[in-house]
Amino acid sequence: PVIRETLGEFEKVFGRKYNLIEKYRTEDAETLLLTMGSFSQTAMEAVDQMRDEGQKVGLVRIRLWRPFPFADFREAVKGAKVLAVLDRAVSLGGPVGPVVSEIKSALYPLQDRPFVQSFVGGLGGRDIYPDHFKYMVKRAVELSKKKDIVEYEMIGVRE
Repeated sequence: PVIRETLGEFEKVFGRKYNLIEKYRTEDAETLLLTMGSFSQTAMEAVDQMRDEGQKVGLVRIRLWRPFPFADFREAVKGAKVLAVLDRAVSLGGPVGPVVSEIKSALYPLQDRPFVQSFVGGLGGRDIYPDHFKYMVKRAVELSKKKDIVEYEMIGVRE
C-alpha cells in the first residue's frame, strides 16, 4: 500500500503515472513477452512489428520486484495462452533464471494459466534485438503446442 500511495503522489507532482505491472498492447493478446528493465523498449518494438504482421502478441513489464505484485501480475496475464519470459541471469544450481522462477510460482495456484517458456539473454551486457524477441515468441508458441519441456534457451550468446 505504501508503494501505491507513493506512486500516486509521484503522479500528482510530476504528471507521470507508473504501475507495478505495465501492459503494452495486451488487448486480445494470446502470447505475451515478459520483461524487466531496459529490454522492455526493444520488446515493444518487436511487439509492434508482430502486431503489424497480424500476430496477437503483447508485453507485460514488471516494474516492482519486491514485494512481488502477485495479484497485479495475475490480472495482467489473464487470458494469455503463452508467456515468453526473458531473464538476464541464470540462478546457478537453481531451476532457471530468477524472474521465470518467480513467474511460475505466481501462476502455480491458478487452474487456467499460460504455458511459460524461459529465455536467458543479455548476459555480459550483450544486446537483445527485436528479432530475438520475435524468435522467443515463435519458439514459445511452438513449444506450447508440442507440450515440450525445455527448461530455458539462451538468446544472443555463442554456442
